[in-house]
Amino acid sequence: MRQLSRFDFFLATLLICVPFFFCEPIAAQKPPTRPPGSNPGSGMGTGIGQPPRMYSVNGRVTDAESHTDIDGVRVDLRAFTGGTVATVFTSGAGNFEFSNIAGGSYEIVVQQQGYQTLTQHVDVEGSTFGLFLELRPTPRSSSMAPGSQKVSARELSIPRKAHEDMEKGLTLLYGKSDLPGSIKQFERAIQEYPGYYEAYAQMGAAYMQLKNTASSEQALRKSVELSEEHYVDAYFWLATLLSNGQRYADAEPVARKAVEIDPNSWQANSELSRALIGLHRPADAEKGALTAVKLRPDNARLYLVLANIHNELQNDAAMLDDLNNYLKLAPTGPFSDQARQQQKQLQQELGDAQKTPAAAAPSNP
Repeated sequence: MRQLSRFDFFLATLLICVPFFFCEPIAAQKPPTRPPGSNPGSGMGTGIGQPPRMYSVNGRVTDAESHTDIDGVRVDLRAFTGGTVATVFTSGAGNFEFSNIAGGSYEIVVQQQGYQTLTQHVDVEGSTFGLFLELRPTPRSSSMAPGSQKVSARELSIPRKAHEDMEKGLTLLYGKSDLPGSIKQFERAIQEYPGYYEAYAQMGAAYMQLKNTASSEQALRKSVELSEEHYVDAYFWLATLLSNGQRYADAEPVARKAVEIDPNSWQANSELSRALIGLHRPADAEKGALTAVKLRPDNARLYLVLANIHNELQNDAAMLDDLNNYLKLAPTGPFSDQARQQQKQLQQELGDAQKTPAAAAPSNP
């Protein structure tokens, strides 16, 4: 039986939480073995009570066909929940830059009339330079996506003041890590529009980061209620909260409902995987994790989630592939040293196994 050192579930649980930036890692429940001086944080700060580290993200927008730079293009930096953290416009050879951005996972959304909307995932683990974004012209036969009129109608029903308060709250929560300030803005948005279930969900997320479990759960369940059980973000955040408290039996049906609402939500699939890991069902957890990776193949940290699951399943070859994929995408990521050590150990053990000759079968008399 192999004596392979584990990530002690610490990485798996933390990384499944990555879209929310602030989930409770199992490291806080059961201290893992890790090299001295390593920092298992999610990038939001250097420690409890300390301000978060802030970074810059910049790049260039060009036409995919003519390869010319495009100025005046709107570029949004969004949290995975869809909230806009910051907006800039390209200028000077198609360049753009976001400043004072907290570490975490984001979407860069580029919109320009006459072009298809471009969405690019980015993990901010330090200042990110030289992003190259190519816009493709909109096909003449394109039409409005099904259901978009319904979404627009609801957006129009939200008072402008409520919408502004919501945007301010998102900026404070994701752009400046001002948790109390963001909650006040979400509360104002709800006062203006009591049915604002998105604001309740964001409030629940802020309370989660403040470790106010009761208020977080109350806000998230209110979001579920107001959305008539159709808002996937409220469900997968609620599953996050429940798993943080090791309430995996409660988290599993909530996460499963999130997947039912939106099978293409990688957050929902990863949260279902997380709950199943907590219930000691790694084979079932693997399905959700593989789906999440398929939906987000550029999210390096999800490969570490798979690595932990394959470690539980004693699948060394698959685990090595997971670590290879992680290091390919994040060679200098916050867990690269641990991943590289594990990679070398697996390569050595698999190599030794291949060199060991099979035992000779006993000869028949």
